[in-house]
Amino acid sequence: MQNKSMRQPDTPPQVRQAIILLWITQTLVVVDAVLTLMFPEPDMAGETGFLVIVFLLLLGLYATLITFAARRKNWARITLLVFAVINTAGYFLLPFETPEPWWTEANFWLSSILEVVALYWLFSGAGARWYAGKAAE
Repeated sequence: MQNKSMRQPDTPPQVRQAIILLWITQTLVVVDAVLTLMFPEPDMAGETGFLVIVFLLLLGLYATLITFAARRKNWARITLLVFAVINTAGYFLLPFETPEPWWTEANFWLSSILEVVALYWLFSGAGARWYAGKAAE
């Protein structure tokens, strides 16, 4: 059974692959969150409930953006790009005070690379033409 967001008959393979990569990045984020909850830092203990709520809200927001980007909504594609830039800038401009576990670092780099590739595909070549075609209709 195919995901409804992928049922657009004219979706280029490049866009389908980009959307799949974005879903993979979300899966990696969930894995990281689960590992973080399984092995919490001592200073995090009192904030776990709050962090879970914030995480679920952000996960829902990002999933919504991916879904709308897959449905050819240009605003969602642009918002995903803005979030990626903010996330990357935050990583470098606001470093953590304590070293992160190895899985968090590995996850950040892997998901960031996949996200960059996905966004490149959405904003170039067939992806760019597909979104531009919607505006021209």
